Amino acid sequence: MATLSPVGQRSEAVATPPMALPFLPACLPAPRNGVPVARSGSVAWGLVPLPQRAPRERTLALTAVGFPGLALDFEHERATVDSQVAEVELGRVGLAYLQAERGAGTPPPEQVAAVAEMLRQFDLARPQLARVELLGPVSLALQVVDEQEHPSAYSPSLREALAQHLVLRAAWLREQIAAYVGCTVICLDEPFLDALGSPFCPLDRDSGMDLLARSLADLPAPRGLCLAGTPDWASILALPVELICFDAYEHGAGLIRAASAVAGFLEAGGAIAWGLVPTDPAALAQERAETLAGRFESTVEYLAAAGNLGASRIRAAALISTSGGLAHLPPELATRAAALCGEVATHLRAKYQLER
Repeated sequence: MATLSPVGQRSEAVATPPMALPFLPACLPAPRNGVPVARSGSVAWGLVPLPQRAPRERTLALTAVGFPGLALDFEHERATVDSQVAEVELGRVGLAYLQAERGAGTPPPEQVAAVAEMLRQFDLARPQLARVELLGPVSLALQVVDEQEHPSAYSPSLREALAQHLVLRAAWLREQIAAYVGCTVICLDEPFLDALGSPFCPLDRDSGMDLLARSLADLPAPRGLCLAGTPDWASILALPVELICFDAYEHGAGLIRAASAVAGFLEAGGAIAWGLVPTDPAALAQERAETLAGRFESTVEYLAAAGNLGASRIRAAALISTSGGLAHLPPELATRAAALCGEVATHLRAKYQLER
């Protein structure tokens, strides 16, 4: 049960900054990985996460399937590319990318069927905004390996082609969704971005960040980026992106250290999806909405003070999300995480009078 502000407590005025999103986030719930459901009132999107029922629906498959020479091991979530087959076809991928060839990102029929199911859910709910996650170019190049188990990131031509394939797939997905949703945010999920700082990574930081920046720049706004771990916030917030999704449950303090960069991002209309709800089953079982809301409020106050930014501005640009994706969770835990997002959002929106 959400706790309302005590009677007589003065509420801070809600800032209304220019937003890159088609609505003011204002602490609305937005858990990762799910299907939209219709909701009453003006809530822009509601998601009930469902575990991805078939391997073809996983983010890696949705992103990479159809790439020349690619074979997917769904059991181990592993992708292998036949480099000889790929080399023959890389020119075709590059030409389709340069010409922005319509339909070039169409996946094989079994993946089209999975997308059709997603579109059916959109048709039922008619949400104002859809957030679709694809594996980002850095993580894609690190996860797709050749016959010798070498990551594709070692090959400049292969990693460029994978990034081009990603952009083409994103364009195809956006076109499919456009008939059902007012606005689509393609979010690039980069779970391995932290690896760029490792001496064993085949990509140095500059090359990896450049690859990510160019891929994001090729996507129409608004664009999103999903992060794990503790990112280099100054570099991340300088990217051409309007929505940042991060693990606020474990790594909220890192945002405070980059307060000035965060202030600039928000002033430019950016939004942040705070991953307050843990996706670790043990942590999820222990947490309650009031304690998670309190953690958010404390971080916001510190961030506001460090960045010389009003707390109301931070809340106005915030979405309440999960610390990671929910596809790996069993149905009851995924539903619990989604419900907890809604409870935290309800608590914050009532306390700060964000209801619209």
